[in-house]
Amino acid sequence: MKAFALFFFFLVPGLYSAEAQFGHKKYVEYIPGDSPIIIAAPHGGRLKDDSIPDRTSGVVVTDTNTDILARNIYESFKKSGNTPHLIICHLKRLKVDCNRSREKSCEGDKQALKVWDDFQGFIEKAKSTIRKTKKKILYIDLHTHGHRIQRLELGYLLRSSDLRKSGDEFNHLQVRSSLKDLVQSAEFNELIRGEKSLGTLLSNKGYPSVPSLQIQEPGKGNKFFSGGFNTVQHGAQKATDSFAIQIECNNKGVRDSEQNRLKFAGVLSQSLLTFYQSFLE
Repeated sequence: MKAFALFFFFLVPGLYSAEAQFGHKKYVEYIPGDSPIIIAAPHGGRLKDDSIPDRTSGVVVTDTNTDILARNIYESFKKSGNTPHLIICHLKRLKVDCNRSREKSCEGDKQALKVWDDFQGFIEKAKSTIRKTKKKILYIDLHTHGHRIQRLELGYLLRSSDLRKSGDEFNHLQVRSSLKDLVQSAEFNELIRGEKSLGTLLSNKGYPSVPSLQIQEPGKGNKFFSGGFNTVQHGAQKATDSFAIQIECNNKGVRDSEQNRLKFAGVLSQSLLTFYQSFLE
C-alpha cells in the first residue's frame, strides 16, 4: 500500500528495503533507494589491499568516518520514508581516489580501475533509476575537512573569490555552478545563500555553513573546498536534470562521536528534503 511521505510520493516508512550490491572484491557498496537523492562517500574507505600499489601522487588521506556518516544519513532518510541511494567506497583512498578522473584515480592499476568503475557505475545506475521517475536528481558527495574553522563547507563549484561577489555579478556565476539553470539567474543568490538555501537551513539548526545567509563567503585567507570531479561529473555541468553539492564536514559536533553523527545525520536529511522541495520539485 502506498502513501504520501514527506515531500515525495514514496512507500510507507519502513516498508522499503533493498539488498546491497557490491563491486569488485566488495570494495564498493551500493544500496538502491526510492528517492531522487544520492548520497556518496568516495574517500571513507578503511580497507587496504596490498595487491594494489599505493598512489604516489595527489591526496591520499582518508575522510575519517564518512563511511559511517553516510550510512547514518541513509538511515535517517529512511525513517521518513524517503530512502536515498547510497554508494560507499570501502577501499582506502591510498589505493584509489573515486573523486578524480579515471586517468588520475590511481596509477593505472587494473584492480584499482575496477573499483573506480564500480563507484562511478553505481552512481550512473542510481541516476538511471531516478530518471525513470522523471524527477530531478540531487547528488551529494560527502567529505571531511581539517580546516581551522569548524563549519560545514558546501561546494557548488564556486571559488572563495566568487562568493565574495554580490548582486548581478554573483547571479551571473550560475553558469559555472553545479546547480546551473536550477533557478533563473535573478534568484541564484537565494539558491546558494538565501533563506531557503542548504547552508542557511543547516546554520539555523546549529551547524554553521558556508556559503549561507549567515556566512556569505569563507573570508580571505581561509581554506575552502568548492567541489571536485564528482560535483562536476554528476552536477548540472554535465546534465540538465542532475544537480550536485559537495559537503565537507568539520569534525567537532558533526563526526567526532556516534551521538553527534546521528544528530547531524537527522538535521542534514531534513534540510536536504526541505531544499529539494524548495528548488527541485
